[in-house]
Amino acid sequence: MAVTLDRLYTEATSFNNLPSPPTGPKKRVFFVLTYIDPNIKTLSGYPTNPSGAGPFNPDPAIVLKKAAGSIIIPGDPIYAGDVVLDAGDVVEVKNIIAQTGATYVLFDPSPSSEYPNHVKYTIGYTKGDPSVNANPALIPTAGTATLNPSPPKSL
Repeated sequence: MAVTLDRLYTEATSFNNLPSPPTGPKKRVFFVLTYIDPNIKTLSGYPTNPSGAGPFNPDPAIVLKKAAGSIIIPGDPIYAGDVVLDAGDVVEVKNIIAQTGATYVLFDPSPSSEYPNHVKYTIGYTKGDPSVNANPALIPTAGTATLNPSPPKSL
């Protein structure tokens, strides 16, 4: 069995608009599986405190869009659902955007090696529009943030 998942993206301003030190607390972002219509499955991001505790705003701070490309994830079964970006990774994403001038943040799905049969998302950065280019030129970075399955699983 296999499942096809869309690459997703958001504008860099979505991350830049999240509060962060020194003007606000570090925040995790929980990305929740969202159905916009029967053909569009995406993730919507809800920031919270580093501990993962609420309160949550009922409206997401980040809604990812469908990029031009997709990825086939092999496995049986395949658990694709909510994922979390840790508070330190949110700060890293914002720093890389500032250092590189990236205009888009990409979310590429792949099988998780840490959590078998689960899907994770790896973050990339580009200045090319991912809605029209399935393989936009990625900006090389020193770090790579990863969104892991949420809630964390003990297998």
